[in-house]
Formats: sequence, C-alpha cells, structure tokens
Amino acid sequence: MSAPGRRPVWPAVLVLLVVTACTSSRRTPAPAPAPAGPTPAATGSPRNVDCVLGEAHLTTDFAPGPDDLTVGSVSWPGLRTWAAKKPADLAGDDALDFKIGVAVRAGATVTVEVADDDGGAVGLNYGQGSGYSPTRAVTFHGCPDTDTAYIGGFHVAGPRCVPLVITEPGRPAERVRVSFFAGPC
Repeated sequence: MSAPGRRPVWPAVLVLLVVTACTSSRRTPAPAPAPAGPTPAATGSPRNVDCVLGEAHLTTDFAPGPDDLTVGSVSWPGLRTWAAKKPADLAGDDALDFKIGVAVRAGATVTVEVADDDGGAVGLNYGQGSGYSPTRAVTFHGCPDTDTAYIGGFHVAGPRCVPLVITEPGRPAERVRVSFFAGPC
C-alpha cells in the first residue's frame, strides 16, 4: 500500500524485470537439462544458452578492451590476463571452476567448443538450465535487440593451455589457445 499522493513502486519494478530479462516476441524454449552420459559435444550437439527467462543473463554493451579475449561476436572480459594469474587469485586453492561471464553481440549465434578436453579436465560451465555443469560445447544465442552477457565460466583442472574452436554462421571457424594460469601458450 502506498502513501496518499505516491504511486506504487511494483509496476516500475515489473517493467525493469521484463526489460532486463530480454523478452522478445520470438522466444526460444528454455534449455533442457544436460542428459546423462557423454557430454553434448561428444554427441555432436552443443548445449544451447538462450536469451530467455530462466537463463542467467544481462543486457550489456559489447565494448571489448585489450585484456578481453574477443573472437567475432563473443568476448570474455579480462580473460587474456589469466595467463599470468594463479588459480588462487580468482578462487580458492582447490578450485576447478572459475567464473567469467561471456558477452555476445545482439542477434549473434556463436558456438564455443573445447577442442581437446584432456579427459574432462576442461569444460564450459554455461547454462543455468543445466546447472552450469561442465560441457565441451555451448552455443550462445544473443538477445535479438541488445548485446547479452551470460553468467558462467570455465572448469579447468590445473594450469594449461586450452584450445577453443569458435564458430558463427557465415564465418570461418576460428581456433584460439587460451592460457589458464600457464603463462604464454
């Protein structure tokens, strides 16, 4: 209940939630939980991470800087600096999962795949509907009208150089090596 002469706050909060959730008239269904057994990449089907309610994402401005790893329409802020860091700099000494959001350009569809997962030692921890469990490949779908930042990160068992293959429709696949606490690759 609001005081006389004051408007209730909840309509403004509801509008903010709807805008932040990146609604669109052409919604795609929420991602299904990851199936048991082989990782989606092993079966040729990357995990989908979509611009829908139920997926942890924010709208953002896609403005990569020199410390960001940017390939086409996808960017990880500050990831280039991880080569010189120690796992304890970003998480506890025993951590294997490291949080880092990923920014995707408006309307872009980008697939990121770990080219060699070292027997499960490396994975992509994106996809709220899958509990952020590690997988070898994720296809990110940017919101149609705004750049999108998805919550998630990487599963990395110890310092190593990780090859990623990044593909987008209409562009050749790009292979990059990312250093996770291993110095130059």
